[in-house]
Amino acid sequence: MKRTRLFLAFLLSLSLITAPTFAAVKAGAKCTKAGATSTTGGKKYTCIKSGNKLVWNKGVSIKAATKPDLNPVLKPVQPTPVPEPKPIQPSTPETPLPNEYSQCPKLGLMVSNSTGAKRCSWAGHANTTEEAAQRLVWRTFQVTKISTSQSNNYPTTPIENASCANSGDTFDVTGGKLECRWVNGKKLQWIKINSVKKSFINAKSPVSIDVCKLQMSASTADRTGRNAGGGQVGFPMVNTDKNRMQAYGTNEVLIVPVDFPDFQGGPELKAQLEYDKKWLVNWYDYFSNGQSKFNVTVHESWMRLPKPRSEYPTDEKSKDALASDSNKRQSLQAQNFIDEVTKFYDLRKFSTVYLFFPDGNYAQGDLIVRNQVFNIKEGQVNLNFFSWGRNLEGMESPKWAYYIHETLHDFNIIGHAPGNGWPLGNMTNQAGISQAMNPWEQFVLGWLPAEQIYCDDAATLKPVTLSLSPLEREDKQTKIAVIKLSPTKAIVVESHGIDKWSDFKAGGREFPPGFYSVMAYIVDLDKAVAPPVNNDGSSQLNDEWAWAVWQKPVGGRSNEFNIQYFDWNKVKDYVAVLGDSFLIEGVRIKFVGTGDYETIEISKA
Repeated sequence: MKRTRLFLAFLLSLSLITAPTFAAVKAGAKCTKAGATSTTGGKKYTCIKSGNKLVWNKGVSIKAATKPDLNPVLKPVQPTPVPEPKPIQPSTPETPLPNEYSQCPKLGLMVSNSTGAKRCSWAGHANTTEEAAQRLVWRTFQVTKISTSQSNNYPTTPIENASCANSGDTFDVTGGKLECRWVNGKKLQWIKINSVKKSFINAKSPVSIDVCKLQMSASTADRTGRNAGGGQVGFPMVNTDKNRMQAYGTNEVLIVPVDFPDFQGGPELKAQLEYDKKWLVNWYDYFSNGQSKFNVTVHESWMRLPKPRSEYPTDEKSKDALASDSNKRQSLQAQNFIDEVTKFYDLRKFSTVYLFFPDGNYAQGDLIVRNQVFNIKEGQVNLNFFSWGRNLEGMESPKWAYYIHETLHDFNIIGHAPGNGWPLGNMTNQAGISQAMNPWEQFVLGWLPAEQIYCDDAATLKPVTLSLSPLEREDKQTKIAVIKLSPTKAIVVESHGIDKWSDFKAGGREFPPGFYSVMAYIVDLDKAVAPPVNNDGSSQLNDEWAWAVWQKPVGGRSNEFNIQYFDWNKVKDYVAVLGDSFLIEGVRIKFVGTGDYETIEISKA
């Protein structure tokens, strides 16, 4: 019993002993063992060494453990929602390109996709409205993409004369730009083009300019039949006023837009008239060197004819263009139009009437009438009359370019060479790319100043380095080099490029980006005959037999220019680029410099 009481007393004494207390951990307070941790106040502290002391760090907040719910409410498990399947949208298929040469509804329409583009274009001569509809076809159209300083594919700034990747690419540099151009060997090279083109001074011709004036009297060409009135390309030029037109004076001409009750014109007429008048006047002022002036009167509204289109036939040219009475027969059909025009104008004032119809008219053919008698309200008068037609409409010719082309024939110029139909000048194709005048024909007419011509004789040829300005650039620099080969033959060297007189883009046609050139041809007066035509008036090709024939560079072409004009991509075979040469009848012409202008070396081979 005594032991029991002692044991209970011992337990009671233990219950009265005070439990030891620990100070609350604080950041910066001393601690005893590095790495030790303590959790208090929602933070976990760690003992760290600071200097020579061990202290508690600032602590890291910790998330309190979630206490178990002692009275849980059981809920049914909700199924995981599954989104409804969306209907699969079919991918939009690309617009397929039409088949090549399949018919299309309207000139100029374009269709493109990721594989290329097609354009509604003209596919050749048509003599009827029905044939014209068949000539509207889809043709492949090359869309050329180039890069510039603002959008380019070059990781570093290009360097002049270094290689480049794509003809026509440009990069702005101080004072101008670098342009990527083809050079000899089918290589591409950066060429410097100045914002303000530099001028140049060539050596004076070693012989008189008269030496290069090939005389028609030395020619053995046939001058009978059609050739008798077919014009000339030698000296001296005569009969320039045979059709009441003045190569050295002022010409009064009239432009008349006419429409029909069943085919009426639109509101764009004023802009069309202003455009045609501007370029007709400017062209003659520049290329004639101010010697042939044109005073142009325009009828400022559509002249409504009293009858439908079918009552105005225009098919006499296509019936037999080669017949001796073709000009007269066409004038009789033109009289139907003159009957209306004379009601508004005293036509005795004018030498030529140009007449056109609303866009899209394929019912009329063109009438080309030279110096024929017409009945007018004042009596009678001799006129030249040129009307628009389905083939001009289809070729998308600029109207002013057509007027210029036909009137140059009235100045007794043959034209249609070198390369009849090639898009390198107004007289080979008024629907082409360049609307420049052939410089040899300028020379023959006396319109090209002597200081813009370099002349030498192959018999006494002196080596020379000289520069040429592109024919399409409007300036007073040298335009041609002429090397006389014989009394009736000469080499002509010229340059073509992208400039004022090749920047019209009619029908989507233009020189390809980066285009520049030196080109050469042989003038041969023994081939100075009327250009060949078919009975319906359509032109024939005369690439190899004409008063002027293009020559190819030695070793073939060094360029891959895509000259997009009908099927004339062969033009690039005759284009010389930097480093190329021509070798023509013992004369070597080497292309040695390009940039603001083109530089050549001429020497004996």
